[in-house]
Amino acid sequence: MVDDVILRTEMLNAGYGRFHILFDISIAVRRGEIFVIVGPNGSGKSTFLKTLFGLTRIYSGKIEFEGKDITHLPPHARARLGIAYLPQTNNVFAELTVKENLYMAGYGIDRSIVEKRVQEVLEYFPILREKLSVKAKALSGGQRQLLAMAMALIRDPRLFMFDEPTAGLAPKAAKELVDRIIWLRQELGKTIVWVEQNARLALEQGDTAALLVSGRVAYSGPARELLADKELGKKYLGLKG
Repeated sequence: MVDDVILRTEMLNAGYGRFHILFDISIAVRRGEIFVIVGPNGSGKSTFLKTLFGLTRIYSGKIEFEGKDITHLPPHARARLGIAYLPQTNNVFAELTVKENLYMAGYGIDRSIVEKRVQEVLEYFPILREKLSVKAKALSGGQRQLLAMAMALIRDPRLFMFDEPTAGLAPKAAKELVDRIIWLRQELGKTIVWVEQNARLALEQGDTAALLVSGRVAYSGPARELLADKELGKKYLGLKG
């Protein structure tokens, strides 16, 4: 039987220097699913994504991507393997135009391939075609998130990791972004790991979820079951009813 787990962590302990943030994190993300990570502020959600991308200190444990041990690989090596990490902020080059950002994302890839992929993402995100000569800093928050997503697609990753992508967005822009995350999975077959402060929004769309509390996994399983758990939802996620 072929293992459908694309990303796995085993007893992962990590943090920043001497500041231990994550404790014994073990999760498994199946290929083609939306895996949601929720939890109260300060629970280690963003640190977990950074750890998966090689941006923290790992004290012990293991990270595997497509069966390969990537625990101690640098971020650029993880990116080359097919992992895209989209932080909440600073995920585009603010002083460059939309067009320049898209081509910058293709650095190191054959020019003809980049040209083809740029045209593809402009078909996917027509609003960006209208903004090609506009500097990224002049885009709305939602448009910057779409640009970041388009830039990631230039490299054709298999795993997308989003860190609170809807934070600070107007409801309409947030909905469009969520629709795009769902589209990545449904239409392009991408696997999604999604950290989100708006727990209800993410759990309604996710397949599987992990609830982090004080750097530890307090729940791991179907997203809808966590959404339906009134005790956990009220205690840790601010969910009512």
